[in-house]
Amino acid sequence: MVGSNMLKDNGLKDGATKGRPGQAPPPKSRPARLRVVGVLGGWIAVPFKAARRKAAAAIGAAAGLPRSLAGFARGSMRRDAMATLAAVVAAAAAVFAWSQSVDTETRQISSELLNRFNSDEMWKARLTLERYYYLLSGDKITPADLARLTEEYFKSFVYQKAVPAAGRLADRIKFGSDREKQEDFLRQVDQSRRRVKNFYEDIIVFSEGKVITNAFREKVLKTRFDRNTGDFLECFWLPVELGQNAALYQGRKSDNDKRACQVVDWHREKFPVAGRPVTPCVAYATRQPDFCVDPKAETRL
Repeated sequence: MVGSNMLKDNGLKDGATKGRPGQAPPPKSRPARLRVVGVLGGWIAVPFKAARRKAAAAIGAAAGLPRSLAGFARGSMRRDAMATLAAVVAAAAAVFAWSQSVDTETRQISSELLNRFNSDEMWKARLTLERYYYLLSGDKITPADLARLTEEYFKSFVYQKAVPAAGRLADRIKFGSDREKQEDFLRQVDQSRRRVKNFYEDIIVFSEGKVITNAFREKVLKTRFDRNTGDFLECFWLPVELGQNAALYQGRKSDNDKRACQVVDWHREKFPVAGRPVTPCVAYATRQPDFCVDPKAETRL
C-alpha cells in the first residue's frame, strides 16, 4: 500500500511535470532575480524614451527656427514698410491741407484789404488828406511847414492841448466859418491820417508774411492811385503824420518819425516809379518834391 501510494505520488508529480503525452511542457518561469532586473529595466527605459521624444521635438523645433525667424523678419519688414507708407501719406495729406488753408487765408486777407481800399471810408480818407494839403497853400508849402502847422492845429483843435494862435485865423477859415466846423474838419484829417497809416502798415505786415496775392499788389498798390503809392504817402500823409507825432508824442517823436519814413521807403522800394531813382524819405523836408507839384490841383478841387 505504501509502495502503491508512493507510485501514485510520483505519477502525479511526473504528470504535473511532464504533462500529457503530445502536449508542450509549460514555460519555465524566470528566476526572481531576472524578474527584478526586467522590472528595473522597464522603469529605466520609460524615462529614456520620453527624453528621446523631447530631444527629437527640440531638434525639430531648432530645425524650423530659421524658417520661423525668416518669416517673422519678412512680416516685420512688411509692417515697417506699411507704417512708413502710412506716415508718408499722412504727411502728404497734411502738407496739402496746409497749402489749401494758406491759399484760402491769402485770398481772404487780400479780399479784406481790397474791400478796405475800395470802401467809402478809405476814399474819404484819401480825399480829406489831399484837400487838407491843397487848402494850406498846396504846392507852395514845404513839407516841414505843413508838418509844423499840423502840429499847431492838432494841439489846439483835436487834442485840446493849447490855445489856438490868433495869427492862424485866416488859414482856419478855409476849414469852416466857425470854430466847431474847423474842429470837425481837423478831426476828420486826423482820422484820415490814422486810417491810411493802418492800411499801409497792414500791407507791409502781410506782404512780408507772404499772405497777400500778387494780383492785389499789382492791381491795387501799383495802379489804383492817381499817384504812385509812395508819392501819395510822402506828399499827403507824411506831413500830417509828423505833425501828429509832434503834437501827441513829444517823448517818442523821433522814433515815430523814423517809423513813418520807413512806411514811405518800403512802398517806394517795393513799387518804384519807372524812370525815377528811389530816394530815401526825409522828415521835415525843406523843399517840396517835384512829384507833389500838380498844376491841376486847384481847379480839380
